[in-house]
Amino acid sequence: MSAAGSDCCAEPVAGPVVDGRMLRHAWTALGPLARGDWPAAHSLVAEHRAHTLAGLDEVLAGLYLVTDADGRLRWLGKAHRGGGVGARLRDHFRHPERSRVYAGVFVVEADPFSPPKAIEAAEGRAADVIGLRGRMGPRTWPMVTQAQWLALVTSRSAPRIVGPRPAGDGTGDRSAAPA
Repeated sequence: MSAAGSDCCAEPVAGPVVDGRMLRHAWTALGPLARGDWPAAHSLVAEHRAHTLAGLDEVLAGLYLVTDADGRLRWLGKAHRGGGVGARLRDHFRHPERSRVYAGVFVVEADPFSPPKAIEAAEGRAADVIGLRGRMGPRTWPMVTQAQWLALVTSRSAPRIVGPRPAGDGTGDRSAAPA
């Protein structure tokens, strides 16, 4: 097999340097779904990669911004459960060209019970407010209007809705108590 045949995909096009403004836009794109601390840089260089990915296995949902050694954005992506951010990054590392250039990652954690469509909308919103469309080669992000994004990130997910307490469970509901 030729050298070109062993590398399935083109190297991700470098975007702008990830800075505080970009991180703020990614954070606000999640709106009320954002959780955890302000995104800190995590190393993806070979000697730290396994440790970083193991830690990111705990982040089940959110947006992630992958950088190269110069701090330039190489990927803006999303994760929603199914192994979380660690699993998504492992998927990226199956591509040798990404494994070569990915050096760091910033993660904006989201509520893991967020609706998947809301996380998808946040990814598209982040790409738009950062200004990435058309700047990073063939990479695409979900298209979402501001109204669609707002409706999705402010909606409540079903797992958050709690049913009524059973009668007589000692929580103050006396309707089933003997008279």
